[in-house]
Amino acid sequence: MKIETPFDGNDTYGFPFTFHKTLGGRRFPIPENYYETHIWYLVIDFAFSGVLALGILNLCQKLKRRNK
Repeated sequence: MKIETPFDGNDTYGFPFTFHKTLGGRRFPIPENYYETHIWYLVIDFAFSGVLALGILNLCQKLKRRNK
């Protein structure tokens, strides 16, 4: 596989923790691994999203009950 993209940068995925990174562009010396993946950061990102969604849902339900 030959990767020669002189103007592209790295692709990173994940918030708040970056769980996947793909190196892009020309590099010298050539890195041993173009991909970096951390499964536990992905699990933490999903957990963070779930807790945030439940917190927002709980807040909406409390505000709805208060307005009745």
